[in-house]
Amino acid sequence: MKRIRLVIAMTIIVWAAVSCDDELFGPRSLEGTWNVTENSEAHGPQTFIVGIEYISGDETRIIIGNFGNLDMIVEVEASISGLILTIPGQTVQDSRRNNFTISGSGTATTNLRKINWNYRIDTDDYTAVFEKRN
Repeated sequence: MKRIRLVIAMTIIVWAAVSCDDELFGPRSLEGTWNVTENSEAHGPQTFIVGIEYISGDETRIIIGNFGNLDMIVEVEASISGLILTIPGQTVQDSRRNNFTISGSGTATTNLRKINWNYRIDTDDYTAVFEKRN
């Protein structure tokens, strides 16, 4: 009887650990809130928060809200292939109706908790690190 309880307990522990890995590394593992440390020669360093969500029905494309700290309504689309993220050239508009042209790329770490970015907003080049909040 004690062995059966031990086997059941171990099975539950292993199942819980595997379930946590699925959440961390599963198909929606980039979704959530991220702390951003951004730097550019033209504008210097800044920190802010972005949100990432997947485009409905497509695990290969995401929307990044508040990209570049341009405005809370600014959303940039990126595609995902493995650990590589690509922002195809696109124009976005802020709440004041200012247009911004954005393109770039990023590489996620294998644990999907950090993304290192290089991108361009209009004519300025940026580097940024996104770190996932818990």
